[in-house]
Amino acid sequence: MAKRTSTKKPMTEAQKQVHDFVKDLQVLAQQPLSKKHSKLLLEDYPFDGALLNSSSVYRKSRDLYLSLGGTFTARVCSTMRSLSAQDLFKDNIEFTPTAAELGWFRDFYHEVADPLNEIHSLMRFNEISLFHEQNHRVIWRLLPPAPTEQRDISRYLNFAESLVVTLDLALGDQLGKKLSPVYERMKVIYRSGGEHTWMQKSKAEYRQYLLAMFVSTYYLLEMINPEDILKAVDYVLPGQKKMNKEAVHRGLELSELFTRVTNPLWQDRYWQTAAAKLAKMHVDSEEEDLYLPEDPLDLEDSEFFFVHRVFDYYGL
Repeated sequence: MAKRTSTKKPMTEAQKQVHDFVKDLQVLAQQPLSKKHSKLLLEDYPFDGALLNSSSVYRKSRDLYLSLGGTFTARVCSTMRSLSAQDLFKDNIEFTPTAAELGWFRDFYHEVADPLNEIHSLMRFNEISLFHEQNHRVIWRLLPPAPTEQRDISRYLNFAESLVVTLDLALGDQLGKKLSPVYERMKVIYRSGGEHTWMQKSKAEYRQYLLAMFVSTYYLLEMINPEDILKAVDYVLPGQKKMNKEAVHRGLELSELFTRVTNPLWQDRYWQTAAAKLAKMHVDSEEEDLYLPEDPLDLEDSEFFFVHRVFDYYGL
């Protein structure tokens, strides 16, 4: 008997992109929710309930942000406007309320004339991670006051940014190797995780792994040649070469466009504004200004104390 050949046409690239996007939406729609997190929930922000239920560091970030008086405004906000106009020192974060729209698209995409174009339109207003934005506002309060000279405050801002990026990586680890890439593709988190096993070991070991990722990120932002960063991390964090190698590998995944262009340009434009707003924020602080070493290789326990302070507040 002759074999019957399939008449099913292969998917075009556009159809595959739509299929994969809808599949991601379906996966995230199946994630469990919990009413006990209702006080922290932003119903209009995509997958917020699932993230609150899945990750203690996500919950802690929201709780810390709200505790300092932080607020949210649900308002159409493009990625470009968010990156250029949102004030990192203002305790209000705008986000585009697309949760219901994504849910509708998941169920009725087949009725849309051009579903791929609809996806592109949706994601143009849905590429800002509230977790990341919250953490910027929280970390200003967890660090000592900032210095005021340009190069000193540049190092301070890179120190703070490295902490925010490290928290992104910790969130990816908590969400796991299977789910975190799905959340990352939906742009509600910036970094996936779970590929290394340090989180499954002792709390002390995992904190050392996070510390190594923090240092590698800081060195990237301080413009150390990426090829030299592993050697530099081994120097300041000796005796953990395997851990450092894996941590640096993840650290070096940070966007080169951000480290080499966006971040330096932002600092050149706004460092004076940042200094003034941070001074006002810390006007009642009794701590001394945080001056980072001129040579990044001189990082030591006195600086790492503040990294561990952040880890403590986030329960890491």
